[in-house]
Amino acid sequence: MHFDSLYFFVFLAVTFLLYYRIGYKFQQLVLFAASIFFIAFLSPKLVVFTLIFVILNYFLGIWLQKKAETRFRVTVFWITIAANIGILGFFKYINFFFENVNLFLSLFNAQGSLKLLDLIIPVGISYYTFQALGYLIRINRKAEKAETSFLAFANYLIFFPKFLAGPVERSNHFFPQISKPVLFQADNVTAGLRLFLWGMFKKVVIGNNLADPVYKLYNNIEDYTGLPLLIIFFLQAIHLYADFSGYTDMALGVARIFGIKLVDNFNRPFFARNVGEFWRRWHISLSSWCNDFIFSPFIVKYRKYGNKAAIAGIFITFYVIGIWHGANWTFVAVGLLQGIAISYEFATKRKRLQIASRLPQGLVTFVSRTLTYLFFSLTLVFFNSQNIHDAFYFLSHIFSDFRFNLSGNKLIYDSASFFVAIIAFGVIYIKEMLQEMKVDVPSYFYGLPRGLRWTGYYLMMVAVFYYSGAGDAFVYLQF
Repeated sequence: MHFDSLYFFVFLAVTFLLYYRIGYKFQQLVLFAASIFFIAFLSPKLVVFTLIFVILNYFLGIWLQKKAETRFRVTVFWITIAANIGILGFFKYINFFFENVNLFLSLFNAQGSLKLLDLIIPVGISYYTFQALGYLIRINRKAEKAETSFLAFANYLIFFPKFLAGPVERSNHFFPQISKPVLFQADNVTAGLRLFLWGMFKKVVIGNNLADPVYKLYNNIEDYTGLPLLIIFFLQAIHLYADFSGYTDMALGVARIFGIKLVDNFNRPFFARNVGEFWRRWHISLSSWCNDFIFSPFIVKYRKYGNKAAIAGIFITFYVIGIWHGANWTFVAVGLLQGIAISYEFATKRKRLQIASRLPQGLVTFVSRTLTYLFFSLTLVFFNSQNIHDAFYFLSHIFSDFRFNLSGNKLIYDSASFFVAIIAFGVIYIKEMLQEMKVDVPSYFYGLPRGLRWTGYYLMMVAVFYYSGAGDAFVYLQF
């Protein structure tokens, strides 16, 4: 049940009516039941797994809380962490481990091999596992106490707007909102619907239409050389941003309708001037989670090693971010490249600032943003490739057999949808550029006469209806 399907709109309308009509005491129950139904629509087996996961972590949190003042606290804490990492590792990485063991054994002509397991990775497992880990770590740090309400805890892990692809919510941000009655407020509903429409416009009009050429190339990569590779090199970042940020806006919009504000995942990442800043603007919920629960504790613990600890912490953090995305060496490569880039920025910051101070500020900003975008596009070659070989093929053939002719490659169809997607992204880019210049674009838009505002809404709805594109699944559902 994707967010842009008719089934979801019916489901959302029914949930909305029940939520605000059934009474304050049962609001959490409505959200829990809606989340279970949402998951069951995806797969009845997934409901069983998800409920076991929720129940397990509910009691693990309470157990950890009870042992907080005893000598067994550390042992109990590591048991809770191992339980969650073990579940995630088994479903997501066990076959990857077996494949590499088999590959290693084949190098020595060893007899036998490990048989791969017939497993289906539970949808959303990376997101709610990290949420559970963050919750348990905060209990261990005594930053918060274990949640005693099962409904509140269950909604924290499986609240349906964020179940499929995040954001990675924080317990201290979510529990205070879910634990109190929510009165109907028209402003919440209006703001939620606006955000949902904006996200749907990004996802459907831009993300879906750019998905077709991106996936067409990566699924048949050796059929392409030169110009098509170069075009996708630049387009893939726009595609991923429109798809993922579009989903995030839709998820935040749905949650807002129910009076809940989820953490945002994006803050105009294409205006970042370096890779470090980029990760403070892109997939914010994941990068900040890794900063708070991996990088910061690591450098504090090993601070006596100074810069060496910082660099080691950077690589460990981005290894986790890379492998979090999937069991493939391509994601390890993404994490490695990000770690190299940020370590370079860390080591050369003073020298780069000295050079930048001698140049025009506008030029420095333009070059910095361009290089950051190009580097991100480079990492997306590995992100989108099916294996390391495909990624190296892409990079080694991007300037070979270069012909200014796309017709023979059939990469871009003869339809208006592709160009509508590019124009739509231009609108988004201008909006974000104005916001980067401190212009309050939303307030300006909301201040327009009603007729002009609704013209804008109708134009977005028409674009969604007529230029929906060939893609439908969200990119980050696979993680």
